[in-house]
Amino acid sequence: MSAGYRSRALLLLSVALTGVTPAMAQVARPTTRPATRPAQPAINPMRSDPVSSEIPTLPADPNARTETLAEAVADAYRHNPQLEAQRAQLRSIDESVIQASSPYRLRSSVVGTVRYQEQVQRQIFFNDLVTNRNRATGASLTASQILFNGGRTAAQVSAAEADVLSARERLREVESFILFEVVDAYASVLRDQTLIAIQRRSVDSYQRQVDQAQARERAGDLTQTDINQAQAQLGLVQAQLAQGEANLERSRARFAVAVGRNPGNLTPPPVLPGIPTSIDLAFRSAEQESPALWQAILNERGARARIAAERAERNPVLSADASIGLNDPNGIGFDNLRRGASASATLTVPLLTGGVVDSRVRQALANQQAQAFTVEATRRGVSSQVQQAWNQTISSSEQQTIGLRSVEAAARALEGVRRGFQEGFRSNFEVLDSEQRLLNSQQLVANAEYQRYSSQATLLTYIGRLETALLNPGAATYDMERNLKKQKAMQIDPFQPFVSVLDKLARAPDDPKAPPAVPVAGPPDLLPPTAPLPGRPLGTALPVFSDPGAIALPAEDVAPPSTRRNPAAARKDD
Repeated sequence: MSAGYRSRALLLLSVALTGVTPAMAQVARPTTRPATRPAQPAINPMRSDPVSSEIPTLPADPNARTETLAEAVADAYRHNPQLEAQRAQLRSIDESVIQASSPYRLRSSVVGTVRYQEQVQRQIFFNDLVTNRNRATGASLTASQILFNGGRTAAQVSAAEADVLSARERLREVESFILFEVVDAYASVLRDQTLIAIQRRSVDSYQRQVDQAQARERAGDLTQTDINQAQAQLGLVQAQLAQGEANLERSRARFAVAVGRNPGNLTPPPVLPGIPTSIDLAFRSAEQESPALWQAILNERGARARIAAERAERNPVLSADASIGLNDPNGIGFDNLRRGASASATLTVPLLTGGVVDSRVRQALANQQAQAFTVEATRRGVSSQVQQAWNQTISSSEQQTIGLRSVEAAARALEGVRRGFQEGFRSNFEVLDSEQRLLNSQQLVANAEYQRYSSQATLLTYIGRLETALLNPGAATYDMERNLKKQKAMQIDPFQPFVSVLDKLARAPDDPKAPPAVPVAGPPDLLPPTAPLPGRPLGTALPVFSDPGAIALPAEDVAPPSTRRNPAAARKDD
């Protein structure tokens, strides 16, 4: 065997070992280049250009217009159907205030009558028919006014006003969620476009690696295994690219649902203002501005007012009625009309109500207690969401910083590995591994940037600051108070100011009672097991009844589990 052939065989053996186990090959690789190395055949070499650490982006569509996040927010604020539905719902709840205050206002009606009556009678003794005709004409104007309502109307108005304020907070919450969906979809589109650009560049790079491996395999430097490795990695990245393109279309669809049109060429989103500088400030902002928390608080206020309204049912009611009219009891016409007028005052004092008033008071008290517990449950839920969003924001920022450093390091490493591969002392596997490291680092940066922005928007949502005025200053916003003010202005009544003041003074107290205390639990008394833990076989069939008539229902005298006093007795047959 010639010396040149032995040198070539040793070189091929070294390359093969490096492709299988890069770590071992790096240890065994000599620190200096061999003195004699056979000349490489003329092949299509891989590019030796410096590897860029910049995150690639897709080119802009020349047929689409450039748009900003503020424009997307403005379009969603004007045209989102879910937001419009909630605004209509608020206008509907506004009417409850007008309806609740209606007893303060004068009620009147006009009644007109025209009566003709004909009666035919047979006389008993003479057997004659006698016809009696009766004609009458009349018109009257009646009016009624409640003078004292025992505070019932004042409490009902307070409850209705609390409902309106709660509905306004619900509208704020829906607006925040809609705007978050716009922001998140906007950032998702940009993220998916970046990931596609990264994956396309990786596909091109892996394709060049496949071509390089095939050329060197024909020259005898590499084996079919090296080609298969490159092809396998190329296929994986192509599959990721296909999924990335589907993800982009899904994000574009989310954008279209929220905004009402397909996205154009999106510019990088601006920095979100209003982010608290500490977690304590975030908790404090949520306590003061969270729409979900304020919904619960206002619902509890409405429940308090309904306690007073139910208690007011025990109070007397004073009302006045008056009427004036013209009537002709003897004919139809306007010749013999007689004038009449009447006025009365009615005082109604409830004595016995059959227990319904006391029952309604207890019901209102229990409902208020439930709403009070809901406030605390909502506060805990909001605090949890705020903390999660805060932590995710910090984590994503750190991931993005680390990812950028990783991209720079991976780009330099890939450049060096490519150069070494061309010179023959780096394996095909090392090139593929370096390509994958760069791909992973760039994807990490793209995902972390999206997650950071989305987490900041989530944080603003739960603390109640993600509003149109924040994202699009100067834009016209929906006036939540305009409709109710307009409807109140249309209710003109001369007695309402005086009657409402008197009714508010007589309003019953709405002090709620403390909920019943739950007894402190003692040491747990666990039931002893009735049998050893079951083993196999596994259950494989459910007791499903194909015929609904064959389903066996418990008899009417079988009590539900909640009524069983003794848990042990309830489970004795288990």
